[in-house]
Amino acid sequence: MILHIDLDCYYCSAERIRNPSVRGIPLAVGGSSNLTLFGTTPSRSKTLRGVVVTSSYEARARGVKTGMNIAEALRFCPALTILPPDHGYYRALSAQLFALLQTLMPTVEQCSIDEFFCDISGMDEAKNPEAFALHVKLRIAQTLGLPVSIGVSPAKWIAKLATNAAKPDGIRYVPREAIVAFIAPQPIEHFPGIGKSTQEKLHKHGIQTLGQAHEAKHLFWQWGEGAKQLWRKIAGEDKEVVEVFKQRKSIGLSRTFDPIASREELHRRVAVLVRHIAFLVMSSNAHPATFSLTLRYEHGGKITQRCTQHRSFSEAFFCQRALELFHQADTCSQYKVNFLGVNVSHFLEQNGQSVSLLDFCEDQKYRSVEASMHQIRVRYGLDAIMCARELKPNPQKKRG
Repeated sequence: MILHIDLDCYYCSAERIRNPSVRGIPLAVGGSSNLTLFGTTPSRSKTLRGVVVTSSYEARARGVKTGMNIAEALRFCPALTILPPDHGYYRALSAQLFALLQTLMPTVEQCSIDEFFCDISGMDEAKNPEAFALHVKLRIAQTLGLPVSIGVSPAKWIAKLATNAAKPDGIRYVPREAIVAFIAPQPIEHFPGIGKSTQEKLHKHGIQTLGQAHEAKHLFWQWGEGAKQLWRKIAGEDKEVVEVFKQRKSIGLSRTFDPIASREELHRRVAVLVRHIAFLVMSSNAHPATFSLTLRYEHGGKITQRCTQHRSFSEAFFCQRALELFHQADTCSQYKVNFLGVNVSHFLEQNGQSVSLLDFCEDQKYRSVEASMHQIRVRYGLDAIMCARELKPNPQKKRG
């Protein structure tokens, strides 16, 4: 028996916890990226050029949608209150919820910042899962003040589908014997895992609903093993379990900002992104082999460069690679840049690979020093140690 817990309008709900004055009014979280890590704030014009990350139900009722341009959202809803995203706060609050769920249920899988699967099989509460879901919902509200919707079913992906039917702030229980009737009228677009290409393929065969897809088992069996697994998920027969721990496949960080011409400032921002990602990598004791950097110019044109090297990870090595990738990506250095993203992936320990022995001694020396740096950052904060490249030049200082 599986519970799927989804936070309702999470960023807006999180903001309402620490700012009760925005409760009950049209609210959106969006605009430009949170630039506090760069030691700067966005301009008003940039905020208006940003997009809605999420919106409250009051705003949605007035036509405001996720991904909508802020200026357009204000035309639909002039009374809309817009708050900039604070991802650090959202991650911390999500971690508190994860810890709370672990005290209530033995098996908890976090699949995103606002979404959790919980397996209560074997618990006495599984005999009356709807009542237990209500208990969980009330505990979350009382402890953290967050509204959630909960879907309950013996099948993992049916539980997730049930959550959509429970929104907002509700509970929907779909026992095994009710799965076929529950999915029958649901559009295929509502099912997780059915992308646009699969939708088009199904539409060509006249399949518009999950009920029709369920009846067309023979088609899925003709399309290969992946299609078979999709049909089993739709039918609630996939037997997919809740995973207590899921390995991360990548770690990345990106920011959109006012257009910048200074390459010195852009190099500084790359170093800042590197430090934040390096902290997460060191916390995981990981060794990523692939590094990538993406930049976008003011008038469009996004360029990504990546490289793969089997080296023991260190922040110094990572920063060097990231700056090299920036130079490779920056093919139009006369243009201003308004987006930077840095990412690491392909962790050696997950793929059963080892680091290069040719550079092992040098890499271990850096790794040892940075392990001590990491402990200082854990204790005193991520800004306790920064590289010289990250420091902003003092405009008041006269040059000799």
